[in-house]
Amino acid sequence: RYKGRLIVRFDDTNPSKEKEEFQTSIVEDLAKLGVQPDLITFTSDYFDTTQAYAIQMIQEGIAYMDDTPQEQMKLERMDRKESKHRNQSVEQALDLFKAMCSSSSDDDDAAKWCLRAKIDMSSDNGTMRDPVLYRCNASVPHHRTGTRYKAYPTYDLACPIVDSLEGVSHALRTTEYNDRDEQYQWIQKALQIRRVRVHAFSRVNFNYTVMSKRKLAWFVSEGLVDGWNDPRFPTIRGVVRRGIHIGALRQFMYSQGASRNVVQMDWSKFWAENKKKIDVQAKRFMAIAKDERTAITITNAPTTESLSFVTTDYHPKDPSLGSRKVRIADKIWLEAIDAQELTIGEEFVLMRWGVMKVTAINGDASNRTIEAEFIPEGDFKAAKKKISWIADCKDNTPCILTEFDNLIAKEKLEEDDILTECLTPITKAESFAEGDAGLKTLEQGVVIQLERRGYYCVDQPYKDSNSPLILYMIPDGKSKAMSGLAGKIAHR
Repeated sequence: RYKGRLIVRFDDTNPSKEKEEFQTSIVEDLAKLGVQPDLITFTSDYFDTTQAYAIQMIQEGIAYMDDTPQEQMKLERMDRKESKHRNQSVEQALDLFKAMCSSSSDDDDAAKWCLRAKIDMSSDNGTMRDPVLYRCNASVPHHRTGTRYKAYPTYDLACPIVDSLEGVSHALRTTEYNDRDEQYQWIQKALQIRRVRVHAFSRVNFNYTVMSKRKLAWFVSEGLVDGWNDPRFPTIRGVVRRGIHIGALRQFMYSQGASRNVVQMDWSKFWAENKKKIDVQAKRFMAIAKDERTAITITNAPTTESLSFVTTDYHPKDPSLGSRKVRIADKIWLEAIDAQELTIGEEFVLMRWGVMKVTAINGDASNRTIEAEFIPEGDFKAAKKKISWIADCKDNTPCILTEFDNLIAKEKLEEDDILTECLTPITKAESFAEGDAGLKTLEQGVVIQLERRGYYCVDQPYKDSNSPLILYMIPDGKSKAMSGLAGKIAHR
């Protein structure tokens, strides 16, 4: 509508924290969302320009060099106390700045100095109390510029300069930067560069979730997660790996708007929106847990050797998704919890096959076997129980069903919370199961429904008996599982 451009800029002003892999990941994640920037830039492209503006500020007497230790500087700013160097001469400040920018080591005397803006130490806005604009980092090579520069601008200085130079009309920033807006505007006015309008919006926070990049990086460095694409992470690649539909993710983002109100979201709303998208296209399969199953013999069913099957639609409400063959046999497996509830003479439905009648129950609850007969003309509606099952066949697909819980056990982390004291003890659980033979054909990223269990995303396709199919459970926004087949950890 306004013929604007989307610029993706990486604020790579701190070589100690920037890595190329992070930047690549961000571009890839934007592509997943269908976001294609018109231009990708880096603050490091403007280091020479930013340095020239820093020198201009010194020459105009609105910036000075300071070697006050960091903690002391923090206390002085809190107490609104001016630095002893605040009124140094322009010549001295220039000499110190040039020495800092040519320092060979962080241990040099020159490296101890930083450039500060001379604004207002009496301001009620803490960000206006002479913020740091430039600091030395000679020991760590920059991932783009190498060792060319020894000192780098802070975000506070670089952002208003580069925004103006790149033609940004509206700087969209989260409300956590509100205090810095005054500082941002002061720098642009002091340097007499084009002013940029700042528009604030609130960030979205989720219950029981770490959103801080620094804290997420801690989980990665401690080996508590697989990486930045871990399905427990609130990253785009994390939720996509867990099974979010891109359309649902975009719709969720649109629904949040650009409000300034701080929002504390519950994941259930996020996953409930996703369920609407995946339910209509998730093909249905069945799988039975290997460690909690009961054998049942269908006395008038075809033998396993006969290789008999029935044909059923992949989706009961959408025949256009095609059909699959379901193996039937005289020996099948039921979930143990389902078998325990059957009684002699009871009729029940084996899903996608037909009505069965229990004729015998042998053994106790821990070692039970059941006999039943197939009722060809049985009444599906009259049979109250609809049970998932799997034929006892050698071509079944071995599966690992994986569930996840929140990484932290506290609903909302406060600033003074100690992260290690808020961790959820167990956040990942695996179950071994046997599923339909058709599961062997699924590719990575495909979303399916295991009937009466829930929705799953293929994380690792089936290769062979030593490399089974790995499925990740997708939350559906409900606090209880789809049926009585509860998982090993909380249903989220």
